[in-house]
Amino acid sequence: MNQPKKNNLRPASQAEILRAHQRDNDFISQMSESLTDLLHRYNLQRFFCYFKSEIPAKLLYFIVTSGLGNQTLGEEYTGIVQANLNNRTIPSLMTRILAAILECFGDQMLLKLLDKLQYKINKSDNELTPRAKFFLNIVLNRTRTIIPILILVHRGLFYLYGRYYSIGRRFARIDYVKVYGPRPHSSVSWGLRILGCVTIAQCLFHFWQSKNSIDDIVIHEKELDGTISTNCQLCLEKIPNATTPCGHLFCWTCLSEWVRARNRCPLCRESVTSSRIIPLMNM
Repeated sequence: MNQPKKNNLRPASQAEILRAHQRDNDFISQMSESLTDLLHRYNLQRFFCYFKSEIPAKLLYFIVTSGLGNQTLGEEYTGIVQANLNNRTIPSLMTRILAAILECFGDQMLLKLLDKLQYKINKSDNELTPRAKFFLNIVLNRTRTIIPILILVHRGLFYLYGRYYSIGRRFARIDYVKVYGPRPHSSVSWGLRILGCVTIAQCLFHFWQSKNSIDDIVIHEKELDGTISTNCQLCLEKIPNATTPCGHLFCWTCLSEWVRARNRCPLCRESVTSSRIIPLMNM
């Protein structure tokens, strides 16, 4: 990887970083298709069934580029390199590995951790009271729905400030600096900043729609008093007007947002796609 001069570090713009990642993602998609064909040919696809479709290709691409200290194709195309702007240094190998792991597995690890916590909470042999189980299930379900919103908020911040393309790179403190090539037109950056404002406004609207903790406590108390709740089991506010093929009821907004983030039923973890959500009439 090219070593930029410390006294001449120019942060890369949002447009350059986006263009570099777009070029990298295009190449990773081609690698993924070739790798999938190869695995099917030798009947080895079962060894990668627990990965997302492009994760093996992403890891292989990382090894031959950033892992070996080289620029990616996108970085070479746009004339940018990875750097720590605070320390004005090139990120170490361990830092680049950390960013790659978080980008490939970060959301999966977090969701699996939430699944394990919910499984332990709902086990019949634990010592938790029904009140505690109910409250903890609310917290875990809300956390799952908030994760994709937080990812979208982070993307909006990137559009505004041009730093830390992904949450994994923010944890690893990896930025980009411009080392050669022409700069994009300034109007492009302003357009992305406007997009960032719109993105964050959309996220705030989603937060406003979600139920606050006071309402959770009220619904929880009604549940303990024997009142049957017919509200959506995710937002605990709206009347259910959609169902999964496995028969669990939710409001359309919560269920569609959930399925976009993760193709599973929020309750029983049965596989569900957006096209299989069933709208309910006369509810």
